[in-house]
Amino acid sequence: MKSFYAVLMALYSAFCLADAPSEKPNIVLIVADHMGASDIGVYGAKDIETPSLDALAAQGARYTNYYAAAPTCGPSRAAMMTGKYPARIGFEDNIDLGTGLSSSIPTLPKLLKRKGYKSGLFGKWHLGDSEDMHPLAHGFDEYFGYNNWSINYYTHRDDSGEESLTHNRSIIERDGYLTDILTDESIRFMEQNRDDPFFLYLSYNTALPPYLGPDLPPEKWDAEFNIDTATRADYIAMVEAMDAGIGRLIKALSDLGLAEDTLVLFTYDHNGRHLARNAPFSGGFATLNEGGVRVPLIIRWPGKLSAGKTQLRSAIGMDITATVLNAAGVESESLNLDGRDLLQDQKPNEQRAFFWRIKLGDFGQAAVRRDNWKLLVHRFVTFSRPTVYLYDLDSDPGESIDLYHQHQGLADQMYRELIEWEASVAQSDPPGS
Repeated sequence: MKSFYAVLMALYSAFCLADAPSEKPNIVLIVADHMGASDIGVYGAKDIETPSLDALAAQGARYTNYYAAAPTCGPSRAAMMTGKYPARIGFEDNIDLGTGLSSSIPTLPKLLKRKGYKSGLFGKWHLGDSEDMHPLAHGFDEYFGYNNWSINYYTHRDDSGEESLTHNRSIIERDGYLTDILTDESIRFMEQNRDDPFFLYLSYNTALPPYLGPDLPPEKWDAEFNIDTATRADYIAMVEAMDAGIGRLIKALSDLGLAEDTLVLFTYDHNGRHLARNAPFSGGFATLNEGGVRVPLIIRWPGKLSAGKTQLRSAIGMDITATVLNAAGVESESLNLDGRDLLQDQKPNEQRAFFWRIKLGDFGQAAVRRDNWKLLVHRFVTFSRPTVYLYDLDSDPGESIDLYHQHQGLADQMYRELIEWEASVAQSDPPGS
């Protein structure tokens, strides 16, 4: 009998170890920008080929109810780096001169450094470049990218004509197509750090203006930062070039023997508009309609995450922070994150509520999602009373049928939750305290 129990316990221990996270897995976070919600093959694209992302989804999990924490770049990226609502850390607007994310706020690279991780950022930062806000101040060991909202894919200049491509703290010149350069530098970083756990944040410029695909002749490099002369074909070429780069990166992981020990996540900071396609959702960049914030999320971790899963449960940008930290073995309970670990969720069936707000000039929006219901609030400076809408996202993902009057009790309850959330973030401790 004792031998039976010994065998049973041995089998149980082996099972637990198989399900337990790898010790200090490598982590690769890939973020695209201003793309359409349905502009990836597995998310419904018909005119764009994305075999690398499609394969990544087939090897892992594809989320269909995942949300950016904000419909604009800076706040959404700040949420992924900190695990906090943008409103909670006072980062609700894109950066201006001298503004950004203070390094007094704990962020992923600084927290991962406690566990011996080497961290590299390749691509867009957009969280400030003063001494206190610089990527290196946040714990990145290497920074190769830019702080601007976008730069030219060939000349690497911003919309004011200034050279912007930076290595650590120095402006550099580098020939080549930006998407390819960022991929090459990311692969180099992985090769150099193959013997240590690493966190790679690959933040592509795709698919922001100027709309320039690969392999263009020099006379076409100086495109303007607008959409007036751009076509959907230009956009498609950019997206397919990024997908090819992701394919090269994933192959490099395999060639280095690191695929099994690497957690890979792909998402957007928000959806786009104009040339991007967000169907069946309405709205786009800078709106809290589904077309602004409901974005793709693909997660792959061979041996730890079942392949080919379509995950229907809701998730939000801050969950990336919690997922990465817990995978790396970083204690996060004391951080009071607004996200939760998507791979080791202890309450997978619990109904979660997500909140957003944005203000653009005299107009603002706020929103709540709970279960299949979405409350959308329009706020006007010139009117004291907001306009409130209620949508059933299961039957109406395009938010075209307002059900406020049919379910006024539910709408009023969700509105009270929004007001309570706004009060709670207003009472949060100051950043860095």
